[in-house]
Amino acid sequence: MKKLLLAAAAAMLAASFAHAQTDPQAVSPKREMRGVWISTHLSLDWPNRTQTPNQQQAALRAILDHNKATGMNAAFFQVRSQADAMYPSSLEPWSYYLTNQQGSAPSPMWDPLAFAIGETRARGMEFHAWINPYRAVATVANESNPAQYAANHVSKTHPEWLLTVGTVKILNPGLPQVRDHVVDVIMDIVNRYDIDGIHFDDYFYPSGAILDDAAYNADPRGFPNTTAGRADWRRDNINMLIARVNDEIRAAKPWVKFGVSPSGIYRSSTDPAVGSPTSAGASQHYSSMFADTRKWIQQGWVDYLAPQVYWYIGQPGSDYQLLVPWWNDNAYERHMYIGLADYKMNTTGWTDPNQINRQIALNRSNANIGGQIHFRHAFLQGDVLGYRTSLRNLTYARPALLPVMSWKGPGVPGAPGQLAASVIDNNAVELAWAPAADSSDEFEKTRKYAIYRSAQREMDLDAPGTLLGVTDTATNAFTDATVAPGQYHYYTVTALNRLSAEGPRTNTVSNDFEAPVVRTRDVAVLLSGGTASIQPADIDGGSSDNWGVESLAASRTTFSCADIGAQQVTLSVTDKGGNVAGGEATVRVEGHVPQPVVSVTRGAGEETGLPAGTIALGYGPQSVQLGASDTAGSSSFTWSPAAGLSTSSGPVTTFTATSAGSFSFVAQAASPEACFAQASGTVKVIDARCGNGNKVLVCHKTGSAGSAGNPATQICVSPNAVPAHVRKGGTVGVCGA
Repeated sequence: MKKLLLAAAAAMLAASFAHAQTDPQAVSPKREMRGVWISTHLSLDWPNRTQTPNQQQAALRAILDHNKATGMNAAFFQVRSQADAMYPSSLEPWSYYLTNQQGSAPSPMWDPLAFAIGETRARGMEFHAWINPYRAVATVANESNPAQYAANHVSKTHPEWLLTVGTVKILNPGLPQVRDHVVDVIMDIVNRYDIDGIHFDDYFYPSGAILDDAAYNADPRGFPNTTAGRADWRRDNINMLIARVNDEIRAAKPWVKFGVSPSGIYRSSTDPAVGSPTSAGASQHYSSMFADTRKWIQQGWVDYLAPQVYWYIGQPGSDYQLLVPWWNDNAYERHMYIGLADYKMNTTGWTDPNQINRQIALNRSNANIGGQIHFRHAFLQGDVLGYRTSLRNLTYARPALLPVMSWKGPGVPGAPGQLAASVIDNNAVELAWAPAADSSDEFEKTRKYAIYRSAQREMDLDAPGTLLGVTDTATNAFTDATVAPGQYHYYTVTALNRLSAEGPRTNTVSNDFEAPVVRTRDVAVLLSGGTASIQPADIDGGSSDNWGVESLAASRTTFSCADIGAQQVTLSVTDKGGNVAGGEATVRVEGHVPQPVVSVTRGAGEETGLPAGTIALGYGPQSVQLGASDTAGSSSFTWSPAAGLSTSSGPVTTFTATSAGSFSFVAQAASPEACFAQASGTVKVIDARCGNGNKVLVCHKTGSAGSAGNPATQICVSPNAVPAHVRKGGTVGVCGA
């Protein structure tokens, strides 16, 4: 079963690497530690102790340039390898590997640590001061050489602090004075230099007989004098140093990172709760170096571990693809990086040119592995089997931000402002922005800017391939020189603090400055329900753009009965670059507004000689007919008020009077398109009834019709006694007519 699982894991890894070869952006994470160890011990990487300061400076610049070009974002620079200093110190002597004489200052005077920090930062990389906490004499045989060990070296000033183990001497971890001295050295660096991190390597207790009885007897702290008890005591010695260094750094500069790179195997065990699935004969730093690294990361005493997993994928006994998942499962919400054995390339088992690339692909497939550190620069420089070239062109082709240590501080910088783009020579896009607001809070200060590019306006800043570049410093300009003719992109920018924590993004811009070509067409719309509407696309006659049309908008999209006829509408076209252009279209709104007319004609009843719109009560049933028509077209009608009407709808209705008065009726006309208009008619009703029987009240005047006769008198007569031809103003007529 185990073989099947290993085969499946290998197949998945091969598939992952094949995918990376075809599309490196698909697997390149936005955040990843990409560090390089730069060893000064034995001048392995730098410096040449016989060179002048100018030559040494030039060599260090070349190293950093090379690492930057490879795609690295952090330098782990060894500043203390054997109780010495690559910087001016009152606590320890100048390094032999710098000046060829331990204790002698460089001439002319310069500070390699300050120089290395400045040059590393100028290239946008993080600077970690790499320290060996305990090693004092690398080779006992050379201890008497005054060039290598000066009179003010700890081996001369405090030989009682040293513990000889095999061929080396270390500062005895069991002595409180040693812990005090190591912490003093570290805090001297932290307080005097603007470093990003303090880094310990894996030299704690070295292999060999450890003759530390005196230190144990002086301070046993309750640990029994047994093999197991003494092992626990030694682990506790180192635990106290680790916890104290962490506390002191956090108190002084909480943003400074603290991490350790132990050997690659904590403990060997088939139980993952105890250790990793490795050969029981492998060196295990929990027992051989007395370094309880899992406790350190569990307790939060370190910000990261970088175990040196210096075995190839599939190696018998200690297999990279089994060790890394174990470390992944023991990150305890801190950072876990992997130390890579670049120095083994092209040795037995390491002849695959893609071994390092495959290891990085496996790292990336484990969620809690935040990146890797390469050991060491000289082997990157050597580019054995072309592995560094493939890192540069493939695995590290895209930039990466450093992982964020959120527990160190919550602050982030503000947002940059006023991002603008312009196109310069060779299609390059020049970006400029207003800097993020300054702050006195160290966690809110801007250290660098991240530039993002995408084919989509709404960018996912975490999507693979979106991060285009990172400025080396807090400059507020960037040039994208990778734009081909006819390519268009969106850009946005964020500010990063010293921990690479990211603030809000600025506005989004593009490199498209060409306005769209607008073409319109005229349309006709028929009102329905009193309204009509169009979509912007209805009046688009085929607008186009060099990058693409993003949206259409019309100045008007809805119309009413008041808009019948020709209406001018502006079509606005926005392209993907945000450029806008407009054009006019005619929208013909079809339908009609009624023009109603109301007529009043005589209806049923005795002839009274009155006008058609006047009814005299008492002459039998009397009514008038109300008619409505639309001179502009066809319409339907409704009448109001409905009292007395034979119907409240239709073009014709009859009003039958029951009481005297003046009655007004409104006819509302509705066209088929639901446009409305009103007209009205009035009916006058006269009460000509007498109180005695069926007689009606008439008025009688003396004198001839039309003459000024005597005042009229009212008489009651039978309706049929009133001549049908009488006119108002005649001798006899209906009163009130």
